[in-house]
Amino acid sequence: MAPVCLYLSHKVLIILGAFGLLITYLIVWIGQSLLAMQIMQITYGFGASTRLVFSSYIFLLVSEEEYQTMTSLTTTISLLSFMLSSELGQLLALQEAPYDIFFVISLIALGICCSMTFILPKDHSLSSLSSLTNSWDQSKQGWTSVLKETWHGRSLQIFSLWWAVAFAGISLVQNYGTNLFEAVDPKSKLNGHILAASELAASLGSYCAIYIEKFASKSCLSIYMVGSALMGILCVCMGFSSKIWVAYCLYVIICGIYQTLACLVSVRCGHLISNGQYILLFSINSFAGLLVETLLQAAIEISGLSIFSQFISFSGFFFLATAICVGLCFVDSSRTSYLVLETEPEHLISDST
Repeated sequence: MAPVCLYLSHKVLIILGAFGLLITYLIVWIGQSLLAMQIMQITYGFGASTRLVFSSYIFLLVSEEEYQTMTSLTTTISLLSFMLSSELGQLLALQEAPYDIFFVISLIALGICCSMTFILPKDHSLSSLSSLTNSWDQSKQGWTSVLKETWHGRSLQIFSLWWAVAFAGISLVQNYGTNLFEAVDPKSKLNGHILAASELAASLGSYCAIYIEKFASKSCLSIYMVGSALMGILCVCMGFSSKIWVAYCLYVIICGIYQTLACLVSVRCGHLISNGQYILLFSINSFAGLLVETLLQAAIEISGLSIFSQFISFSGFFFLATAICVGLCFVDSSRTSYLVLETEPEHLISDST
């Protein structure tokens, strides 16, 4: 999506993405051929990718001081909508409602969404002509230089690395969460409600990020270090859990912690970026996380590990994210000590003179 944003505005891509999701559900409902399913995968991928466009679009609309507030509020509302849809789907499933009802409700919601995209404010991006000129200049100097400029600064690189690793970890936990629940208690019928509760916890975490942003800025990497370690420990506990309610509670807590840190780190990256290429930063970070997740998921399927062993292995992502923060703090402290030792003789000389 990042290269396309150079030619089209963020608002146009959001409109196209919303209609892409609408077309996806229409194809799923009425499509009956293999070609229709293949087209559906393309339209769904395009629609889903516009979520990153919307995240960067928010940064273009508001001032830097409002990044955290707007990011947290939009994320909170989005997660609450997921929770409501999950509970509604659970209720309709218990009533044995036909699938047509599900599709009608989804299409009505997407129709409203598509209509609302037209009244979104215009982003503060460049005009089409200047965007084309910009993209031509960037193509001449090479995308490599653009990427280097975007990820300039070690702090931004570390936060981006944490983003990718933690994203891969939480994605695996969420993908295999219901498998763990079924392994612990196959008779439980509360899995859908727990998934909704995890969305509620994540929305609360996103909202709380507004109030802990200043603390997170002062603590530097400490909050990410502690949060990553805690998620890793909880993930290990899930791998050893034998009671369904323990697994449920741990899953909800992990989702809440991650979403809080995710809102903080995305805004922190937005503050640190120097060239305003938010969509490029968000896209590459998310792609890196998906790539790592896919590789490990393939390795797990080949290895044939039990679901409990899988969750213990998932904790490695969170512990790796913790190690990244610890390593950076250690390097920073070592460099600071070295600089103090290097500059101390100069102060002594100046004092003696």
